[in-house]
Amino acid sequence: MRPVLFQVDGIRIYAYGTFFLLSLLTVLGLVMYEARRRNWPKEEVFPIVVAAFVGGMIGARLSILVFNGWQTAPQVLNFVALFDPRIGPGSILGGIGGAYLGGYFASRVIGKSGCSCDAFAPAMALGNAIGRIGIFLAGVDGLGKPTTLPWGVQLPGNGYLVHPAPLYDAGFDIAWFALLLALRDHPAMQNGNLLKFGIAGYAVVRFFIEFVRNNRVLFVGLTGQQLFCVVLLIGIGAWFVLHQRRLALA
Repeated sequence: MRPVLFQVDGIRIYAYGTFFLLSLLTVLGLVMYEARRRNWPKEEVFPIVVAAFVGGMIGARLSILVFNGWQTAPQVLNFVALFDPRIGPGSILGGIGGAYLGGYFASRVIGKSGCSCDAFAPAMALGNAIGRIGIFLAGVDGLGKPTTLPWGVQLPGNGYLVHPAPLYDAGFDIAWFALLLALRDHPAMQNGNLLKFGIAGYAVVRFFIEFVRNNRVLFVGLTGQQLFCVVLLIGIGAWFVLHQRRLALA
């Protein structure tokens, strides 16, 4: 583990905050690249990106109240600490939900026809992979549950190995990024379908990764993150069924 990457004149550069910043820059760069490639006007892209960013930050923060309990409210509601490099913004799952809602709301406000959200799909996958590396280096939440598997890692002060759960997540995200990039021009993956497909795939994998993580169990043996994944999948499935019915009636 390397929670502090290095020091500059006595100032500590933290792994968590550094890789979080790198992930944000990666997402922003890829979204802007996709926007130019798809010939979307800047006056449409900018408000959607800003709204998605704000919504993602708020969603990531507030979702901790659900996942970790209301006793975390004093820390969670301290939005001044959003960019504290020692803490990080919150849950990626809450961030995904908040970013989607923020971008969707902005696109409706500016009256954009169609959905520009597909530009976010590959970007979010690669950005999440980079952020997970920072979480691994920082040893956040003890990384994972104890294991005897040969690729287990040992945290400082522990006499046992644990699952490197953030690396499982990052490995999937990199592969998912490559797939989403390959599918971005497919006719069936337009008008928001690529993003929905990307989120659904991540939700399925994250659901199973949660079994080797240390998050709090909330209901029927499932963590808050797993319940959130189930809600996401139900929501996307319901949208797909309703969309197919509308097409059949058109």
